[in-house]
Formats: sequence, structure tokens, C-alpha cells
Amino acid sequence: MKRILFPAVGLMNRLNYLQKFALIGLLCFLPVGLAVQLLISDIDREIVFARKEIQGIRYTNHIRQFLEKLQRHRGEVNAYLLGDTSFSEQIIRTENDIRQAVESIDRVNDELGNGLQIGDRWTEIKEQWSTLLEEDYPNNVPNNRSQRSLLSGISFKKHSDIVANVLHLMGHIRDTSGLKLDPGQDTYYMMDSITSKLPTIAERLGQVRGTGAGIASVGFITAEEKTRLIVLSGMIRTDLADLDMEANKKLAGSSNLEELHPRLQSFVDSTHTFLRLLDRRIVQSEQIAIVPAELFRIGTDALEEAYLLNDLESPLLHTMLTERISELQQRKLWIVGLSILSVAMVLYIFIAFYYSVIHVVFVLKRTALRIIGGDLTARVALDTKDELYHVGTAFNKMVEAFGHTLEESKRQTERIEYLAFYDSLTDLPNRTFFQQKLLMALDEAERQRMKAAVLFIDLDHFKNINDTLGHDAGDQLLRIISERIKQSVDGKAVVSRMGGDEFLLLLPGLEEPHYAGRTAQKIIEALSASMEISGHHIVVSASIGISIFPDDGKESAELIKRADTALYYAKSHGRNKYQFFNQSMNESTLERLQFMYDLRKALEENELCLYYQPRLEAASSRIVGLEALIRWMPAGAGRVRMPKDFIPLAEETGLIIPLGEWVLRTACKQYKEWERQGVPPLRISVNISVVQFGRDEFVELIRQILEETAMPPDKLELELTESMVMRSEEDVIRKLKQLKELGVYLSIDDFGTGYSSFTYLKHFPIDALKIDRSFIQDVPNGVRDTAITKTIIALGRRLGLKVVAEGVETKEQLAFLTSRKCDEVQGYLLSRPLPVEGIERLLLGGKQGD
Repeated sequence: MKRILFPAVGLMNRLNYLQKFALIGLLCFLPVGLAVQLLISDIDREIVFARKEIQGIRYTNHIRQFLEKLQRHRGEVNAYLLGDTSFSEQIIRTENDIRQAVESIDRVNDELGNGLQIGDRWTEIKEQWSTLLEEDYPNNVPNNRSQRSLLSGISFKKHSDIVANVLHLMGHIRDTSGLKLDPGQDTYYMMDSITSKLPTIAERLGQVRGTGAGIASVGFITAEEKTRLIVLSGMIRTDLADLDMEANKKLAGSSNLEELHPRLQSFVDSTHTFLRLLDRRIVQSEQIAIVPAELFRIGTDALEEAYLLNDLESPLLHTMLTERISELQQRKLWIVGLSILSVAMVLYIFIAFYYSVIHVVFVLKRTALRIIGGDLTARVALDTKDELYHVGTAFNKMVEAFGHTLEESKRQTERIEYLAFYDSLTDLPNRTFFQQKLLMALDEAERQRMKAAVLFIDLDHFKNINDTLGHDAGDQLLRIISERIKQSVDGKAVVSRMGGDEFLLLLPGLEEPHYAGRTAQKIIEALSASMEISGHHIVVSASIGISIFPDDGKESAELIKRADTALYYAKSHGRNKYQFFNQSMNESTLERLQFMYDLRKALEENELCLYYQPRLEAASSRIVGLEALIRWMPAGAGRVRMPKDFIPLAEETGLIIPLGEWVLRTACKQYKEWERQGVPPLRISVNISVVQFGRDEFVELIRQILEETAMPPDKLELELTESMVMRSEEDVIRKLKQLKELGVYLSIDDFGTGYSSFTYLKHFPIDALKIDRSFIQDVPNGVRDTAITKTIIALGRRLGLKVVAEGVETKEQLAFLTSRKCDEVQGYLLSRPLPVEGIERLLLGGKQGD
């Protein structure tokens, strides 16, 4: 065996891997390529064969026109020469028709003659016809009856000779164009019929028609003529029987040829009718009792049926051959496509195989070079299970034995360094490590003329966690917070725990200060996501102060102090935000106090009002509800202040309590006023602040307002946020159940933007979900927002909750939501928020469907 393989092994040992795979690929692809080439060549030959058949059918169709006119001319001349002069004008018309047929064949012959190897056959037929025309019928006709009879026989023979040559030409076309060899049963039948059987039957019919018309012109029949007619009639009947039997056999079950049956039957019937008439009136009759023109007409009808059958078969055959060519070309494309795909797949496998082998070799080489350079931690990592895998395993074990002692020493060193510079609870650098890094970063920033930022981070209300859940839960929370802060910054940043719930963050090498603000916002968003601690879902927030080197100071202690100052400024202005240090913070405090005064004044002097935005039922486009939205119109200001300008401040200062009560009471009073005016009953929704909802007397306030205004409870909708209902689960469930006992309609506003668990949908008595506008704005083009919106709608439908889409601003959004069976929609596409007068005109004007 080794001797047999020795030449091949020797060759392989002298080639690199690329050459080896190239040689193997060549040996594999060569026979495949030859096989595909042979298949394509066979298909090309079949296509050429079918195209040549089409040429033959085309030539035969033109020859058929000439043959029909020539047979008509033979019969007309024969009848005329034997005494019926009524055929004179018909002879002239037929000669003109023959002249046009000759011209048509000449054109086709110029185009296809060489391809079908016609040679001089058509020229000989034209010369015969020209010689026949020189007889000059009907002008050059003798008066003597016997001479006319003799001339009739000569003319009939000359015509028949031309017809015989035409039939011979058609047979030649059939042979050279491949019609005789066509493999299809249905197509072969039509080819045989068009080129062989029908022309033969037509010629015999033409002879019978011409002979019979001549006999009818003379008025008597000779024994020779009678014998000839009987023989021809018998041959025609035999041919008809064969044709009919073959048709019934070959056409059975062929959907392509079903339409030939009626025409074939018509041809057979008309031919038998003509033969019976000929037999009764001429052959068997003692006295000829038929006008030549009538006999000629009936015979012509039979002939025309034959040619009509031919004309029906020819285009059908042409169509079938064209379809065959199309099918062959399609098969050729499939073979080429599959061949290309197969070659591509084999090539892909070859390349992958080559890469897997070379990859293993290179991995071994790189690992060996790293170990030679002193890196004893290097290991061979192979994803293969062949023989090289065992080599790599043994190699790793050898290196591991040498590196074990060094690794143990390194771990001890790292442990000592860790205890000196890291916080044991969070694994973050401690204050000492941070200050060292800060000093280094400030020196580098000064040399590079760049900036650096110090962020002081403090958790909001962290003491409540320790007081309610215990210090173990607090420690667990701090570890989660540490991980989230680290994941929110890049690798250059330094995150340190100062102690308790305070963290310091260093951002070195900044080009612009606003990057520090973006980082702070990422941290706030990361910390605001819900987390599970000791079986409780907790949402925390953080306040962040930011100082910039060298704008806010050049010393590390000064930067930390000013970041701390900015931190407490952020806490005093609502928490859960970041604040850059600036020298004008005192001035900002005064402005904030003035703003609070103005808001209190607005409550006292009726500078507040409610706008209402319609909410439509998507399926019917009917207004089913209104959302009450507060507006502040300061006296003399000339502009309207939107809720985002004062609601956060009102929540921070506690003014949201009287403000929210005013909105609830005003909305309920307005409902009763519209009820008095005859406005259809609509649900009015009011947004509830987290501060409002958190008060113990909130449910009692709702009860009191409903009683004072006589507002139907089910027409009042309270919109709550996800973060609101997740703060204290037991308290939230208790309040929500109390509100449902009052009959109030409850919905979750801005659904999908929170980070809480969806389990509250199962436990809380919620009636509706409002999809936040941030998901709607990119529907239906945004892939993710579209998927989220579909999911929320499906979730609401499964839970039996109404789903409302906010922020609908385009027709495409509305069409998408309607198609997904979203229950209700609202947005600027439907209507902007309107004051009381505007919404009354809309409702009382009967335009709820607009």
C-alpha cells in the first residue's frame, strides 16, 4: 500500500497547503465541468433542432398556400377546357393568387432556403409553373371538342406534375428540418399530418375535384375515368380512416390537441359528403346530373376544410415548439445556475478546510513565539478535534507546569495591591487610588492643553433602603450600582467609591465639557432601571455634580469640592439630574424662588386653564375621550407656558398638590357643563403626578371631587406612570383597588419607557395601556419601534386591556395602528390640544368622526 501511495505522498510533501488544495480542486472540478458541458451541449442541440423545425413549419405553411391555389387552378382549367366557360374569370383570379403565393415563397426561400437545403427544387417548380402559364388558358383554346379534351388531359398532367414536385419539396423540408424525427408524440402527429398525410389527401381530393368537374362539363363519363374516380375515392377514404384512427389514438389525453377534434371531424364529414355526392351523381349515375360549378364548389369546401385543419395545426405546433425551446432554455439556466452554486459551495468548503488547517498551524506558531518571549500565560486554543488538538493539549500542559509558580506569585502581589487601593465591597478603586489617578490626569491634561472632569455621584434617598430592607440589601444594591456606573463609561474613566452611597468619577483627556454631561446622563438612565433586591423591585435615582479642569479649579481637592457643591445644587433642584458647577448658582437660586412665587400666584389669580386633546376609536374614527392638559397663561406675558416648563418645579416644591387638585376639579366641572349642553358622554383623562399619588389622602380626594361635581366615576380616567406604580407595591395595589371600587377608569401612561417588571399588569386593576409617543414616531419604518408597538398591542389584547397610541402624526402611523387593531389613537394628525371653545365647536358641531 505504501509503495502505491509513495509517488502521491512524495508530490504532496513538496507542495505547500495552498498548492495541495489547488491540485485537489482541479482534479475535482475538471470532470464536473466536462459533465456540465455535455449536458448543456445536448440541450443546445435540442434547441437548434426545435428552431429548425419551426423554420420547416414556416416554409411548409407558404408552400401550402401555393399548393392549394395550384390545385384550384388545375380543376378550374380542366372544367373550362371540357366545356364550362363559367370558370374563365375564376382562372384569372386564381393565377393572380398563385403569383402572390410564389412571391411569398421567394421571400421565405431567400431567408431559409440554405438552412433547409432547398437547392434548385423551388426554382424547378417555378419554371414548371411558368411553362404552364405559356399555354395561355383560357385564351388559347381550340374550338374542336376532341382537341379540347386532349388539351384537358395534358393540362391536368402538367398541373399534377407540379403538385407532385411540391409534395416532394414538402417531404424534403420535413426531412431536412427534422420534422420527421420530432420526439414528442403530440407534436410528431401534427408534423406528420401537416407535411405528409394532409397534403396527400388534399392532392387526391384535388384530382377528384378537377376530374369530376371536367366530367360534369362534358356530360358523360368514360370507363377509364370512372375507374380512376373509384380508385382515388377509395384511397381518400382509406387515408381518412387512417388519419381519424391515428388522431383518436394520439390525441387522447393530450390537452394541447383537444381543439383539433372539431376541425378534424368537420374535414372528415365534408370530405365524405363530397365523395358520396360524386359517387351518386357521377360514378353511379346513368346520366350526369350536376353542374360543374356546384361539384367544384363542394369539392373546394372539402379541400378548404383540409387546409383549415392544416392552418389550425401549424400555429399550435409553432406554439408547442416555442414552449419546448423556452423549457429547454430554462433547463439550461437551471443547470448553469446549479453548477455555479455547486462549484461555489465546494469552493467555500475547500477554502474553509484550508483555513482551518492553516489556522491551527499559525496558532501553534504564535503561541510558541509568545512563550519564547517570556509569556508563560500563553496557551494554544484550538477549536478542532483532529490530531493537532492533542499536540496543542500536550503543549499547554508543558507550559502550565512552568508557569504555575510564577502565576501564584503574581496573584499574591495583586492581592496586596488590591487591598491597598480598592474597596472590598464594590471592587472599585478607593479614595487613595482615585486621588493618585486624578493628580496624574491633571498633569497630563495641563501638558496636552485638554480638559478633565470630576463627577460626584450620590444616590437619592439611599437611607430609606437601609432603613426598610436592611444593610445587607443596601450592600447588594451598592454592588449593582457600581456595575452599572462602570458599564456606562469608557475604559479611560476611573470610577471610585468614596464611602456610603457616594462615588467619584474621573473623565480624563476631554476635548469638550459637554461629554461629561452626556456621561452623567447615561449614568442616571442606567441607575434608574428597576432592580430586584431581596425579592423587592427597587427603582433608585442619583444626583451628580460636575466640575471641569481647569475652568472650575486646577487642584484636585478644589475640583472635588466644587463637584460636591454642584451635586447638592442638583439635589436641591429636584434630584435625579446632573449639574455643572458655575459661579452663578446663587443667582439661579433666586430665580427659582421667583418662579415658585409666580406659580403660587397663578393658582390664586386663575392664570391656569385646561386644553383638551381628542382621543379617537381607531376602528370607527369616533371621538371617545379627551385628555385634559394644563396650560399657564401669565398675565401680560403674551405667551403660554407649557407643562414641561413648570410641572417638574411644582413636583419638587410640593405645589403639584394644589395644582393637581385644581386640574381634577376643573376637568370634572367641565364634564358636567358639557353634559348640560348635550355633548355626547366622553371619558376625560387626567395625568396624575407621583407626588399626588403618593399622598395618603389621594383616594379620598378623588372621592370628594366626584361627589362635589356629580361626575360619573367611569367617565374619569386617571393616567399613572410605570415608575409611579412600582415604588411600593402593597401601597399601590391598595390605592388602585380603592380607586376601582369608586368606579374610576385607570390607565398606564408612557407604557414601555419604564424599567419595571411587567408582573404588575397581572396584579394591578388596570384598564388601559398608553403607548409612549417615542415608540410611535418611527412607526412603521423603524424596525425596533414597530416591533415594540406590535408587542404592546398584542400584550394588551391578550390581557383584555385597551391600548391607546399617543403622538400619532402621520397617516402611515394611523394606518399601521388601525391594521394592528390598536383600540384608540390621539395625536396632532387627528387634532392638537384645543381650548374649551375649540373643543366645544368640534363636539357640538357633529364632527366627532373627522
